[in-house]
Amino acid sequence: MDSNDEDPLHRIGDMLYDAITENLVVESAPWAVERVDRVLTRLHSARGKGRQFTVVIPWINEPTAFTAPGRYIFVARSLFQIFDCDDMAAMVIAHEMSHHDLGHINVFPNWLPNITLADAKLLMFVLYRIVEMRIYGPEQECDADRNALELCLTAGYDGEACLRLFDKLEKLALDMGDVDGVFGPDEADDELSEDASWSTKMRIWLYQRKRGYLPIRDRREMLLEHLKGMKTS
Repeated sequence: MDSNDEDPLHRIGDMLYDAITENLVVESAPWAVERVDRVLTRLHSARGKGRQFTVVIPWINEPTAFTAPGRYIFVARSLFQIFDCDDMAAMVIAHEMSHHDLGHINVFPNWLPNITLADAKLLMFVLYRIVEMRIYGPEQECDADRNALELCLTAGYDGEACLRLFDKLEKLALDMGDVDGVFGPDEADDELSEDASWSTKMRIWLYQRKRGYLPIRDRREMLLEHLKGMKTS
């Protein structure tokens, strides 16, 4: 048994799992279960430490993924269905694993284990809503992106294939009319540059606090640069 299972906060993950599986349809088709099993086997081997995670695929309209204290990672069916290779699935699952490995889960308040089973359904919808704002913040999300890419490479996945995930996310966002989610507050090319104007930096900083993530194109660019750096190091 993982010694971390004794952490009272991990009861929250179990209660969230119970609430989701009791109130939502969970994908059980062989194609999805087999992909999850393949990816988890490789990622767990690459991590070589810590808890073994379980991935749950609830039918949630919002194409998102999230985790909580404990062993469960939740990937919405609406997101899982866009993966056309194991590499993309691995990038998303590794991102959620990274929140655990980097200590981001510690943001959950200590009073949460005191909730009752009757509160679990409310907790499910509260967490679902705050996913839109990203509970961890943009810096932690960027750290999780980089750590996930490194873990995927260690597991033998193709870095470029992993990052094709962001092409899929961009198309999905644009189909939903979420232009800001792709480009940010404007389409300036210098948003990530240290030489960007203060007004550009201010706009992107405010955007990040509102959305919790860098815009999709900036996340992809950051990870492409990180991938190049790993290949040359």
